[in-house]
Amino acid sequence: MKKVLYFVLTIVSLYSCRTVPAGYRGIKVYLLGNRKGVETKQLGVGAYFIGPNQKLYTFPVFQQNYVWRDERRDGGIDNSITFQSKEGLDIDADFGVSYSILPDSVSAIFQKWRRGSDEITNIFIRNMVRDALNTTASKMPIESIYGVHKKDLLDAVDSVVSVQTEKYGIMIERIYTIGEFRLPKTIEEAINQKLEANQKAQQTQNEVKSVEAEANKKIARSKGEAESNIIEATAAANVVRIKAQAEADANRIVADAQAEANKKIAESVSKELIQYRTIDKWDGRVPQVSGQGTPFINVGGIK
Repeated sequence: MKKVLYFVLTIVSLYSCRTVPAGYRGIKVYLLGNRKGVETKQLGVGAYFIGPNQKLYTFPVFQQNYVWRDERRDGGIDNSITFQSKEGLDIDADFGVSYSILPDSVSAIFQKWRRGSDEITNIFIRNMVRDALNTTASKMPIESIYGVHKKDLLDAVDSVVSVQTEKYGIMIERIYTIGEFRLPKTIEEAINQKLEANQKAQQTQNEVKSVEAEANKKIARSKGEAESNIIEATAAANVVRIKAQAEADANRIVADAQAEANKKIAESVSKELIQYRTIDKWDGRVPQVSGQGTPFINVGGIK
């Protein structure tokens, strides 16, 4: 009898003892009776007695990573997310989310959703991500979503979901895609062909710009050489002109000086001076032959 009682007590003890592991916070819920509901006091790390009328929920308070993907190939279920573009085209993709729960928010989170962390993530947070994808992508054309604005779409979804969860103490780190977006085969081929055509057109345009740039370089170089030749010719002509002008100015100055000297000499010569110079040079002899051209010196007139 004692062995049976000991066995029963052991089973009850093992059944009723629950542990909150490191990195978790616990919430005790009363299922029946006057205290039915959530106990507002959070349970830290340790072992706790949980009676038949109670249930313990544990929430991780370190960073969590969840993935929603199509696992049908591995025998699982399709948990990927489908949303629509501006044209109404279905886009399917595998998504992931990283988040953390603030330790003091565990009680408020449970009172809001009445679920454990896995259920909250795979039901409520997943729905938030899906709704944000549909709201944002419905304003974007398919080429934009599939192409260069994929990151803009994810950033917008991240922002919307973060605002919704932050007020409950769930801090979204990031929302991301795993692999590429999946589109209907015909749409994907058409988009890829158009993207390829755009890339070729851009490449051709770049080549044209390169040729134009090289041609402009040659034109600029030729223009520079021509201008340089013009400058050199102009400079040489200016040198010749300046040299000629200088010579002309020098000749003019010499001529002006000579004329000025002649003028002064002419002004200084008188009849008396000319006669004096003649007498001064006369030797006193009258020429033996005289004629009409022989000068006559008036000696008496000189004093």
